[in-house]
Amino acid sequence: MEEKKHGMFSQFKKDARKRMITGLILILPVYVTFFVVKFLFGFVGGTLSPVIKKALQLLGVALPRTSLDEFIITFLGLILTFISLYFIGIFAANFVGKSIIKYFENLLTKTPIIRNIYSSVKQILHAVSLPGKQAFKRVVLVDFPREGVKSVGFVTGSTKHNNEKEFTTVFIPTIPNPTTGFLIFVSEDSITDTNLTVEEAFKLLFSGGVLAPRDFVTKSRGDIPPV
Repeated sequence: MEEKKHGMFSQFKKDARKRMITGLILILPVYVTFFVVKFLFGFVGGTLSPVIKKALQLLGVALPRTSLDEFIITFLGLILTFISLYFIGIFAANFVGKSIIKYFENLLTKTPIIRNIYSSVKQILHAVSLPGKQAFKRVVLVDFPREGVKSVGFVTGSTKHNNEKEFTTVFIPTIPNPTTGFLIFVSEDSITDTNLTVEEAFKLLFSGGVLAPRDFVTKSRGDIPPV
C-alpha cells in the first residue's frame, strides 16, 4: 500500500513538473512580448514625449492635460519610432549608410566586453532573419561528444576539405542557453535525420528533454533537402 502511494506521488510530481514546464513555455513568449512593448512605451514616454511636447509648444498647440492626452502623445511617439526604424533600414541599405554603419561596427568590435555582446546579438539576429532561406536547414542527431552518445543538432550548411571530401556543418546548441553551442563538421553518412521541425527541437531543448517526442522518426534520403 505504501509503495502504491509512493508510486502515485512520484507520477503526480512528474506530471506536475511537465505541466508547469509546458505552461512556462507557453507563457514566456507572452511575457517577453509584454516586456518589450512595455519597454518601448517607457522609452518613448521618457525620451520622445518631451520632444513632441516641445514641438507642440513651438506650433502653438496646447499641451496635454489628461492621461488620455498623455497616452496619445506616447502613441504618436511609438509611431515615430517605427517610422524612424523604417528609414534607418533604408539608410542602411545604401552605400553611405553601409559605410557609416561599418565604421561604428568596427569601433564596437574593438571595444572589450561590448564586442562580445554585440557580436553574439548580431549573429543570433542574422541567424533568425536570413532573407529567402532558413539558417537551420534540418534537425538531426549526431554522435557528440563521443561515439554512442546522440546530440540534437541543426544542419547549417556544407563545406569541403582540400576541395575533395565534403563535410556537413552541424550546430549543436547547449542548454539552458541554446544561443551558444558547438560547431562540428561531420560526413553526411554519420548523420541521423529526424522529422522534428526547428520549433519542436527548440521546445525539446528549452524543456530539458521533458517535452521530447516519443519517437524520432528518421527521414528517408529522398526526403532530405539539399544543403
